[in-house]
This record gives sequence, structure tokens and C-alpha cells, in this order.
Amino acid sequence: MLIPASLKGFKPGEISLVVLGRVVMGDIAVTLVDLAQRDLLQVEETNDGADWLLTPPHGVPGRRAIAKYETMLLEKLADRGRAVLLSSLAADLGQDLGKVRRALEHEGVAQGWVRRLHHDQRTPKGEELAQRVRSFQRELRKFKSDRGEEAISGTLLPFALRFGLVSGDQLPLARFAHDWVRTFGDLPGWQPAQPGRPVYDDYGPLLPETRIPYM
Repeated sequence: MLIPASLKGFKPGEISLVVLGRVVMGDIAVTLVDLAQRDLLQVEETNDGADWLLTPPHGVPGRRAIAKYETMLLEKLADRGRAVLLSSLAADLGQDLGKVRRALEHEGVAQGWVRRLHHDQRTPKGEELAQRVRSFQRELRKFKSDRGEEAISGTLLPFALRFGLVSGDQLPLARFAHDWVRTFGDLPGWQPAQPGRPVYDDYGPLLPETRIPYM
């Protein structure tokens, strides 16, 4: 299964902003998974399975290859050293993640998806995009049902993670994403406001909260 042409250039970490009107920690996690799938970040599980080693590239690609918020995220990781353990980031990365979130919000405004002063309000362009995202979610859910979870790989994986279609204990990068959210999900300002009612599309909850908060 390929990413639809109608979503060309749209990244998995941008889904929540367009559909739910906010950026949550799961968006940062799937952005890192996406960067790893694009060979812009190396993510390895330690031998004891208790931690993750993140190795950013020596040089961050130019703007045409990567969004500003992705560049910022890689730079913040690179500032901690050539290779860094996830556990070592827990103490001091919080403020930098806030800056990454604001850069992601600015990307949504620059793309014309959300309002400049009210990121929870979609523009007409954003409304159209949200419908395409919902359609893709339905297609990906059917693809998983027909082919099995093991068929979800490559560029599909970060999208499937954000849609809650991948178990957190199967694929290494899925485990990493859930461990990232466990590590940073409780940072001040990252807990999402509780909606007055669940967000549904025509077959079930959209972007459901998995058993890992904010994913």
C-alpha cells in the first residue's frame, strides 16, 4: 500500500494538529519514527532492551528535504552528543520539545491548514485535508485487516502508529515510540485537554488514545 498522492508531502506528525487542533507527544514520537524510516535518524534498542540509542545525522538536510520542526528536533538531539540514550534526555529536553511543538504549529499555519491565532480552528484547506486523512485512516485499517499488522512497514508505519493501528510491543520502532511517550508524555503543557465528547468518524473513534497516554 502506498501513501495516497493526495497526501503527498503530509507527515504523520502533523495529523493531530489538522484533525484534533493540537499537537500531542505522540506526534513527536511518530515524527522520530518517520525520520528513522527516512534514514535521517538512527534508533537502536540497547542490548539489554532497557533503553534506546538515538544517533542524529552529522549534518541536517536542507529545507526542501525536511520540515523546519524536524530539523529543529534533530538539532536538539544532536546538541546532546553524537549518540544519546533516551533515558538521558528525560531531565532537560522538555523546553526544547516545546519549541519543536511551536515550530510544528507554525508549519500548519504556513501550509494554510489551521488559523494563525487559533490552531484548533481549521481553514477550508485544512477541512479538506482532514477529510483526506480520515479516508486514508479507513484505507489503512482495511489494509491491516486484509494483510495483517506485519504488512505495515516503511512509510506506512508512523501513520499506522498515529492512528493506533500498531501494537506497542511488536516492531522495534513501535516500542520506541511508546517508550518516548512514556518518558515525556507527562511534561507540563503536553497533557491534552480532555474533549467534551469522543471524536468519531463514520466507523469508530478517530485517532484513539491507546493504552499509552497521548499517543
